[in-house]
Amino acid sequence: MSSLERSRCDCYRHNLQKMEEICHAGFEDIGSHAWEHVERVRVLCRKIGKSEGADHIILDVAALFHDTMRASDDHALESAEFADTVLPLMGFDPEFCDRVHEAIATHSFSAGRIARSIEAKILSDADRLDAMGAMGVYRTVQYNLEHGYPAGRVAQHIREKLLKLEALLYTETAKKMARGRTSILEHYLKGLEEELLDASNSK
Repeated sequence: MSSLERSRCDCYRHNLQKMEEICHAGFEDIGSHAWEHVERVRVLCRKIGKSEGADHIILDVAALFHDTMRASDDHALESAEFADTVLPLMGFDPEFCDRVHEAIATHSFSAGRIARSIEAKILSDADRLDAMGAMGVYRTVQYNLEHGYPAGRVAQHIREKLLKLEALLYTETAKKMARGRTSILEHYLKGLEEELLDASNSK
């Protein structure tokens, strides 16, 4: 381990609790984009990162900050910029901050930016995986309840967005994880649309 890597490890260990507190402060615990989502993305980043040989410290810090500015129009870029204001004050070096910035700024499906580094690719993949499978159904239903949308909106979101996510994944590890999750989405969507049609025909 180089002196720079040791310095980053020390800085990460020293500041981890504070970073968690800063990031957690802007979230509800439960919700479609709440702290529970951040924690799941962190776990997915660790799993994928271990297989793909990524820098686990960059990944975890990027995952912590990736949705901090969720209410903004371009939440990925603004979350990256928020991390830029916090991390240097904690002693992280400029290269580390730049790599965290890139990972956060490119993770969003809607922003349309292309991830370049392995850490950026993994954060993007982890965020997308958490929108797939049974957890994707859970989060979609949460989002619809939070915004007062009907059941048909759940079907529309799964069909028009979530079923396209597997094709957008970067890493082989994430692609393998996604196969079962896509099947779950397809199975749920089929049942939901059948029941919505039954309800419509009975009127």
